[in-house]
Amino acid sequence: MNNTSNSSEQQPENKRVVEIIGPAGVGKTTLCQFLICHTESVRFDNFPDVRKIADAPFFVLNGLQIIPSLFRIYQPNSRQLTRREFAWISILNGWSIPLRKKLNEGNKITVLDQGPIYLLAEMRLFGPEYLMQKTAEGFWQDLYDRWRATLDMVIWLDAANDVLLDRIRSRQQEHIMKTRPAKEIYAFLDRYRTEYEFILSNLMVKKSSIKVFKFDTEQLEPQDIEKQFLSELSC
Repeated sequence: MNNTSNSSEQQPENKRVVEIIGPAGVGKTTLCQFLICHTESVRFDNFPDVRKIADAPFFVLNGLQIIPSLFRIYQPNSRQLTRREFAWISILNGWSIPLRKKLNEGNKITVLDQGPIYLLAEMRLFGPEYLMQKTAEGFWQDLYDRWRATLDMVIWLDAANDVLLDRIRSRQQEHIMKTRPAKEIYAFLDRYRTEYEFILSNLMVKKSSIKVFKFDTEQLEPQDIEKQFLSELSC
């Protein structure tokens, strides 16, 4: 386990937002299911769902807020955002506020399976070309500012590429890389690792108190990770 931050700035133990990240096949869902069954001090939260009527006001408000910024950086020779990508950008723009509000109203650590780092990585890896241009740097920095003020801890799960290859190919869930050649799958996994490193470095530029803990899921069982995780939170 590696802690990449050791600042004294910390939220109270029961007022933290933790995201679980890692490449495909690493065991994020397995760990979440284990924590749900065995850890009363943790609650899970999911980002707003564009398909739910109850979340419609969120997407209307944050969609309208983000449109001017997107117009400023849009380039005609680039493709437009898909509906899903626009929803993800809206989530990145506004989800931190209700998330922190709910956190302050409760007494449990909030754990995110697919959180802001996941969404940032997806948008940076597969979003429209104009989001990768220099003119979009301010756009990304604004999103980093929003989340460095909300995210307190990151649990980064990983394993060797050959281990993840076997898991991706053997599990029942479908995956876009499941039948691809090993070399292509390894490159896919490495792209995510590189992007996570990039995003975390940007998040931690102004807030070194974000703690990052790495666990090898080839070597550790979910109960071992849970024990170390809760130990770090002093639960």
